Amino acid sequence: MKYGTSKTTSFLILMLLGWSSLKGMEPTRIPALQLTALDGQVIKTADLPSKGHWLLMYVTPTSHFCLDALKLLRKGDYPKLPGNAVIIVGGSIDDAKVLQAKFPDLATAEWLTDPGQDVFRLLKLRGLPSIIGVNQQTMQWISIGAADPIALKSMLNTWLDQGDPQAKP
Repeated sequence: MKYGTSKTTSFLILMLLGWSSLKGMEPTRIPALQLTALDGQVIKTADLPSKGHWLLMYVTPTSHFCLDALKLLRKGDYPKLPGNAVIIVGGSIDDAKVLQAKFPDLATAEWLTDPGQDVFRLLKLRGLPSIIGVNQQTMQWISIGAADPIALKSMLNTWLDQGDPQAKP
């Protein structure tokens, strides 16, 4: 008898096994990057947000783990995320546009492309999806792989609230 698993089942198994890595990291400045915006404009590190807490997310259009993670990021659960996230797609401009259209809650995030996946190697990312907490262009922590939805919500909202002077303690 043949046994198979769906992509969703695989994602849930990995979550249950705890294949999520959140680690503090030695605060590191974002290195010199060259990315492409969806309009074809070249974006460099200096063009990325320079104040407050924000998230840098690295995803690929073919990773079901990335797609599942993007599905979790609904606007109602993450009200500050769209304006405080840079999503780098390891793929073409067309790939990024398709992903942006699939996830309307994230449409106002800044979507950039990394066609050669050079940024993935430059940042020494070890898995997908990768979510990096950034404060004033310094990378503070990284989460790699599938994450428990409740833990993800708490982690991301706490990070974004810490960088918001209007947030209530």
